[in-house]
Amino acid sequence: MSTTRHEVLALPSAPRTWAVWYRRWTRPSRVPLLRQVAYGLAGYAVMFAGLVALRINGSSMGLLYSQFFSGADPHLLAGTERPIRSDEWLVANPLIISQVKQGLPRMSEVLPGGFDASIVWDLPTRDWSVLLRPHEWGFFVLPLDYAYAFRWWLPLFVAAAAVFVLACLLWRRTIASWLVAGAFVVSPFFQWWFGSGSFWPPAAAAAAAGAMVVLLRAPRRWMRWAAAAVAGYLVAVAVIALYPPYLIPCFYPAIGFCVGWFATRSSTELAWSARWRRLIPLGVAAVAAGVAAGAFLLTHAAAVNAVTSTVYPGQRLTPPGRADEFPWTPMYAGVFSSALRGIVTGFAANASEGSSFIFFGLYLVASAGWLVWRQWRRRREMDWALVGVLASFALLAAYTYVPGWGPLAHLLLLDRVEMPRIVIGYGVASIILLVLVVGRLRTDPPGRIPWWTTAVAVLLVVGNHLAVWHRVRTAAPLVLVTALWWIPALVLLALATAMFSRGRATVPALLSAIVGLVAAGWVNPVYQGVLDLRSTDIGQAIERTDAQAPGAWVAVGGLGATSVLRETGVESYSGVQAWPTASMWDALDPDKSDLTTWDRYAHVNWVADLGAPPITLAHLDVVQVRLDSCDTFAQTHLSHVLSEGPAAQPCLAERARIPSGGVTYYIYDVVRAP
Repeated sequence: MSTTRHEVLALPSAPRTWAVWYRRWTRPSRVPLLRQVAYGLAGYAVMFAGLVALRINGSSMGLLYSQFFSGADPHLLAGTERPIRSDEWLVANPLIISQVKQGLPRMSEVLPGGFDASIVWDLPTRDWSVLLRPHEWGFFVLPLDYAYAFRWWLPLFVAAAAVFVLACLLWRRTIASWLVAGAFVVSPFFQWWFGSGSFWPPAAAAAAAGAMVVLLRAPRRWMRWAAAAVAGYLVAVAVIALYPPYLIPCFYPAIGFCVGWFATRSSTELAWSARWRRLIPLGVAAVAAGVAAGAFLLTHAAAVNAVTSTVYPGQRLTPPGRADEFPWTPMYAGVFSSALRGIVTGFAANASEGSSFIFFGLYLVASAGWLVWRQWRRRREMDWALVGVLASFALLAAYTYVPGWGPLAHLLLLDRVEMPRIVIGYGVASIILLVLVVGRLRTDPPGRIPWWTTAVAVLLVVGNHLAVWHRVRTAAPLVLVTALWWIPALVLLALATAMFSRGRATVPALLSAIVGLVAAGWVNPVYQGVLDLRSTDIGQAIERTDAQAPGAWVAVGGLGATSVLRETGVESYSGVQAWPTASMWDALDPDKSDLTTWDRYAHVNWVADLGAPPITLAHLDVVQVRLDSCDTFAQTHLSHVLSEGPAAQPCLAERARIPSGGVTYYIYDVVRAP
């Protein structure tokens, strides 16, 4: 029986197969570029707003919960706190709460003599420089829990947004760019070193690279000025974080891309004279960023000089070629980074020091080389953008592995970078190279891309991980026990790399995001709100005591005593110091016989053992001081002692005893010596 045309039209449509959906999902987008960027940024904004509204953060502050409360911590929604992240939960958080307690002053009084709170720890202050710390703005308008969530997430989302925009400019693929940016910010290095100072330099590097693309391609003037303004602002934000070990390694991949993109003739249809004119917005932004950074350094010169003149870290320089300080095994661990949650003896010094990146871009080095050669063969034109990024890789590798060029490394400021920190430069160079290579490959049909480049990429992935496996199998077998999913993760990584090398974007971007989540997405817990120790029984007892009898304190015992003293905002000789204050150490060491011991960034811990040395260096960043309540210092300068457990000394009179969780805290008054 025949079928008429109308009957054919009336038949139900064939079910959509996965291939149909795949083609629809991965085909080139018809959405205008500006709208693609807007969609991606709106997605980040919605996620950010939701996390802040729910008061979610990833802090490990819950580690102190058991010292003040009984039972399970109701703030911990999922995951595990990480003791290794002590710079966050033991140092920064108590200082943030003390700033809130004091009204966000620039000069904090929690250490004798006070200190400038606007540098080193990135604290919220009522200082003009907070304009260059956007993650701290929440403390001026939001309650503590919400402001803390705002502070926690903003740098991560800005870094992701900067990478997303760069990828979207070169790929024109919203979903792929979004996923790749997410995979980057979830890298093991960022998760184990989670903090604003870790995210702002990569964000500035990616924004500068994206601004260079916009300057040479955008038809509208306002776009070029907006891109330059954003890049300049983020550069200023990164600079005033004042952490060269992160800033300097990120600078070179960015400058390599920007100079190379400008110098490559095919980057734009503009003549050279027009190109130079297009740089005016970037030049203005660079000058403005330099003025802002210079003004910050000038108005905070005393504190900056105090930090840079210390024995540690002010006089710490690292010569090139010290790869032994960051062995290749953890640096190129890739999917084995998931093992950092367990025992890492024989693999890394600790989880943070052993964290790195998954180097998608580095695996595409053969593709990059082929692209450079092809461009030269076809047009007698050098692809300086690729060459610039590859050169930044070479520079960082030379600093890591090649000794003997210290004067040049000093001139390039590289000796200000500790070996474990240099890896952030590799990570930034890798993501820029990935975006650039895939962007270049997408202009060619897959059939024209030689298969040997894909083979090399896969061999690099597999060979890298087999070398790590061989090393840890004997040196750190527990790594293989902890990294349960390394084989399927390696398969996904190899597949993603192969697809990237063919100029594909969306599917390999999804695979890379999955690999990133497996490797490090679980590092930090899901924590709601802030553990505010001021509300505890001992916190309130400290505030009452200090109100009745004001004076300086010391904490004896564990971490809880030091933290609660810091959060209540009382003056205390205990706790971390970014640099030594004169009034504090003139009292403790008037003849400066122990200068090299305490002239450093350090935790100042006290012990009540009268047989202990007066002042000693327990670790590189831990100064231990003996408490003798009857000596001249205590009789002259101390009023109260907070101790975890009894402290039997003749010049201490017990004022209060407060059971708190699994600990009993004692508050003592310092009394006259008999």
